[in-house]
Amino acid sequence: MPRVVAFLDDGVIKNLKELYKNSDKSLSKIISELVDIGYRVKQHHEVQKVDLQEEKKAELTDKHTEYLLRTMAVVADTYRCVRNEKSKYKEEDIDNVLDTIISNTQSYINGKLGKNR
Repeated sequence: MPRVVAFLDDGVIKNLKELYKNSDKSLSKIISELVDIGYRVKQHHEVQKVDLQEEKKAELTDKHTEYLLRTMAVVADTYRCVRNEKSKYKEEDIDNVLDTIISNTQSYINGKLGKNR
């Protein structure tokens, strides 16, 4: 087993001595176990951090898609109006049209997500 040298604070050394007094294991075994546990905890936190970042990226992509679809619906209807074509929406004011677009977009995304999973 390789030898490792480390410099520790007095408080850490005092705590290690207390652990050694209350245990039937050797001091090197106790320190080895503590380092191993610390390594596992650090690894776990790094995995959790990566998972959280991936989740945030996926959420951002979903929001981007949703806003892109909303924008496309508004632009398409605006283009219809510019060309003097009738709007495909039956609502009487713009707020209701935007609510319909948001609802349709969310339904479309939920439908696609349901099919992909």
